Amino acid sequence: MELPITGQHVSVVASEYMVEVSTGGGFELQIEGGMEIESSRGDRWSVALANGSQSDLEPVLRGAITSAVVNSSGTLTIDLDSGNRLVVPPDAEYEAWTLVGPNGYRVVCMPNSELAIWTAD
Repeated sequence: MELPITGQHVSVVASEYMVEVSTGGGFELQIEGGMEIESSRGDRWSVALANGSQSDLEPVLRGAITSAVVNSSGTLTIDLDSGNRLVVPPDAEYEAWTLVGPNGYRVVCMPNSELAIWTAD
């Protein structure tokens, strides 16, 4: 499933419990689980919210979104024009990520990868 955020520029705010990626088009992606970053050079690293590693995300997740898709297992993959990639897998016990947008648009990755979807009015 393609998400309607392609072409939008992002900004990132990270805390101990959540990473929030906002777009210029009025969407907010809230990530409350683990995630992986892949750099344009192919380097990969995991980000766990509780260990403080999310503080380095702002310079890495900068630019415009070139692709934003969710696969059948609930894994969210966002590619940026910098060549960097954000991957957020589902969580077995919690909501891993939520995308909210204008006019009531909402997609939530529920526990065990089920997606709850509300489309714009």
